[in-house]
Amino acid sequence: MPPVLLQGRANGNAPMRPGDLRIEAIRTLDGLDAVRPAWEALWREVPGATPFQHPAWAIAWWRAFEHGELWTLAVRDDRGLAGILPLYREEDGRLLPLGVGITDWLDVLARPNLPLAPLVAALPALTGCGRIEFPALSEHAALAAMPQPPGLVEDGGEDGCCPTLSLPATARGEEPDLSAALPARQVRNLRHTRSRALRAGPLGFLAATPATAPALLEALFQLHARRWSLRGEPGVLSDPAVRAFHRDAVPALARAGLLRLYGVTVGDRLAAVHYGLHDRLRAYYYLGGFEPELSALGPGVLAVGHAVAQAIREGLGEFHFLRGREPYKYAWGARDRPSRVRRFRPVGEEPA
Repeated sequence: MPPVLLQGRANGNAPMRPGDLRIEAIRTLDGLDAVRPAWEALWREVPGATPFQHPAWAIAWWRAFEHGELWTLAVRDDRGLAGILPLYREEDGRLLPLGVGITDWLDVLARPNLPLAPLVAALPALTGCGRIEFPALSEHAALAAMPQPPGLVEDGGEDGCCPTLSLPATARGEEPDLSAALPARQVRNLRHTRSRALRAGPLGFLAATPATAPALLEALFQLHARRWSLRGEPGVLSDPAVRAFHRDAVPALARAGLLRLYGVTVGDRLAAVHYGLHDRLRAYYYLGGFEPELSALGPGVLAVGHAVAQAIREGLGEFHFLRGREPYKYAWGARDRPSRVRRFRPVGEEPA
């Protein structure tokens, strides 16, 4: 690992030379906001970065769920911000990534040449945390490919499944051929559902802008609550902190161009809302809601079909249904994509 200058110590202001790294510990929300512009620039620089690594997602998560101690590390070289490890110390002593619990794919954000293994190996000494846990790693994650950090003992394995639909290669903007992406049975189902909805009234699709996204998000909250109340269950959006997180994150994601929030209308009624995200390579279906009174018209099917078609139009290669093995995901042709967890502790420290 190149020489590390710890900002705030005696040598923290020493001139940086090519190959040097400086690690800044960010311990406050104001500190996260201060590094945000550089974080956004680094996100644009890393080709495989996901929306869940963007500061619009991670900072909103800490603002909504803040507990424990913030221990985010910004790694700089002579070119500027080279990596950010958005971490916090949980009350049980574990070091975990921001976003844990409501995020299906997690990772650090780093330039491909940043030496992650020695940085992770230094975390116990830097933070005082003897247990480090990186859950929800995809096969594309930098932390999944990271070599074993020296001086640490590792355990882990699979920790979930995110069914994923592979999309056909299509020129950007070209009208998608859903028969090349979906099982024949689902193509027929989508066609029949559309015809049934059209008999009930004109069918429309809305795409949220930064200005309209907050109102469409509130509509999603209402649809989601009505559907789950019929089951006698609260649903994932019943927690005020979860709603606060999305109210914070969604406008910022929209301004960054990462939000794909769609509404489906039948006649003059909002029938469904699809809350999705995307990056340069993939689309992600995060959450959806539909009007229970219109369930016979299949508005949820129409919303997903529209989102898949839009992802193909944008030239994306995958449509991620994210965590869970719900049967409807496989009806769309999704295939299991396992997620992995990596846990570390210093040599000689007993497991928890």
